[in-house]
Amino acid sequence: MTIRIGILTGWFQGPFYYKRDDSEGYNWSIEETGEYLGLSEGLVRDLTAWDDHWQAQIDLVEGQNSGFDDKDEEHAWIERGKKLAARIKQESTIAVSIGYQANGYYEDGTCMF
Repeated sequence: MTIRIGILTGWFQGPFYYKRDDSEGYNWSIEETGEYLGLSEGLVRDLTAWDDHWQAQIDLVEGQNSGFDDKDEEHAWIERGKKLAARIKQESTIAVSIGYQANGYYEDGTCMF
């Protein structure tokens, strides 16, 4: 059975969304997903840095100002996430299908690994 994993972004929550047979949850942290999929420490570290970069974009005072100010920075973040999604597919010890959305940049199901 192949598990479909969505890589989403959200403030103050893990970027992974999937259903596990052994749990009722759907939203998972990087650490939980890394352990579940058997990912390397290096990939978990790179995913954490990528998500930390996103989390740093929140403006708690003026929420509508959250996000990247610079389009080049945003594009680099999107592309880095795409490469990380491909690495997850390569490293996972279980069968997975990875859907990457980059905070809505890609439509659901259009950037798959």
